Amino acid sequence: MNPRSLKLLEYDKVLARLAGFADFSGGQELALALLPTDDLRQAQDWQAETNEARRLLPENPNLHLGGVFDVRPLLAQAERAVTLRPPDLLDIRSTLLRARALQRTMTRAADTAPHLADLGARLQSSDEVANEIGRCISERGDVLDSASDALLRIRRELKVAHDRLMTTLQRLVTSTANQPYLQEPIVTQRQGRYVIPLRAEFKGRIPGLIHDQSGSGATLFIEPLAALDLNNTWREMQLAEEEEIQRILTKLTALVAAEASTIQRTVDTLAQLDLILARARFAESLLAVEPALLPFR
Repeated sequence: MNPRSLKLLEYDKVLARLAGFADFSGGQELALALLPTDDLRQAQDWQAETNEARRLLPENPNLHLGGVFDVRPLLAQAERAVTLRPPDLLDIRSTLLRARALQRTMTRAADTAPHLADLGARLQSSDEVANEIGRCISERGDVLDSASDALLRIRRELKVAHDRLMTTLQRLVTSTANQPYLQEPIVTQRQGRYVIPLRAEFKGRIPGLIHDQSGSGATLFIEPLAALDLNNTWREMQLAEEEEIQRILTKLTALVAAEASTIQRTVDTLAQLDLILARARFAESLLAVEPALLPFR
């Protein structure tokens, strides 16, 4: 069919409506790029897929692509050794878990939906990738203590260092001898270091390093010398934590890169399934009836 005929039929509007029934961008892109076919076998296969999906949808609430993301750009990043962030890794895991669930659903329906079952058989859930991401990263996107023995040890030492630092600073700000020199008996942070607010006229009364001052100049935020080594230890442990987290994310990224081609094929297949389900939902919304497809004479 030539472009002029498609324009006269407002075919683009039909495709836009179809894309609205897709669950994720992969299916939407396929819907918007769909063209009519003059191949009878192809048309019959499309019709069979749509009919199978239309029959299955009311009976299978799990037959959807919610939780699927088009992670193909992330796969390309991983292959270039660009470290993926926790939210990116969670999107990959969510997509793989959904692929696993859909594969099971469509395999169980093989007798009544052979076309969809064949499509489901092409889904690969890359269990090692999904499981390792789940072991290392929480649903909120935090790298878990269990991600590595080193991270668990560092975080324990970090807590000890923080507790010691805060104990020392709290003792300084609650000391009756220091009370007259402080603007407030509080501990705060400046430039990533814990400090206390010293009244400017008492500069030097509590030995320490000045990190900042208030807008009025009435308050100096100092790091007491008594807490300097503890602040350094706490900061060193923070840097060690950051380095270990980066190492873990790099390792997970390498795991994704090794499975990138497999995951890519799975996402491509999920996009095809999304298009089929969108066609079925569109047909149902129109209360459509299957046409009889006959060869051209």
